[in-house]
Amino acid sequence: MSSAASAATDQECLASWQEPQVTIEIVNAEPVLDHSKSSRQIEIVAKKSGYAKSTRHAKLLGLTYSFITPKLGAATKYTAEKSGKYCIRLDRVSLKFGAHKTNIYIDRKYRKETCPFETILAHELEHVRINEQIIAEYVPKIKRELAERAAAIRPFHTTSPKTAGRSIANRLLFELDPLLDEFNAVRMQANNIIDTPESYAATQAKCNDW
Repeated sequence: MSSAASAATDQECLASWQEPQVTIEIVNAEPVLDHSKSSRQIEIVAKKSGYAKSTRHAKLLGLTYSFITPKLGAATKYTAEKSGKYCIRLDRVSLKFGAHKTNIYIDRKYRKETCPFETILAHELEHVRINEQIIAEYVPKIKRELAERAAAIRPFHTTSPKTAGRSIANRLLFELDPLLDEFNAVRMQANNIIDTPESYAATQAKCNDW
């Protein structure tokens, strides 16, 4: 194909651009209680997940572990050209964002319906509430950022529409990283507010049968 013909084909492909549709679904899985572990075993879970540092948590009576991550899908449309290539454009982007799994761990030594068990559970459910609140606050920001990034992806030629579609999804996730890092920092800071020595002391004072 001559350079002039190639340029004309490129312009025709670019002219097929339409603003992609962007949707976000908030996902907050129902918390699952794990009452089978000792305090020491809960500490191991916390350290493996990065939720606790040994210098701050000498003994963990409970833990909330939420698996919060984006799951992004990118739908494309494409047309075959005489050159054997395809003109592909981004058509829709869908994002599922939130806690896909939440486990609440409570030291097995505290029986259900006792004051310590109920107090620990209430504390862990407050972590769940905080996570859901921060997720809800950030979804509009994430949607705006995602819509802007998606609109910036112009139609292009490819020999493999399937591979190109995956590349678009990976690109969008990569471009969301800075905002998601900010989200995680804000979320951890909000959770840390109720994990201070003063907060733990107030929790301990609620029961006399620890």
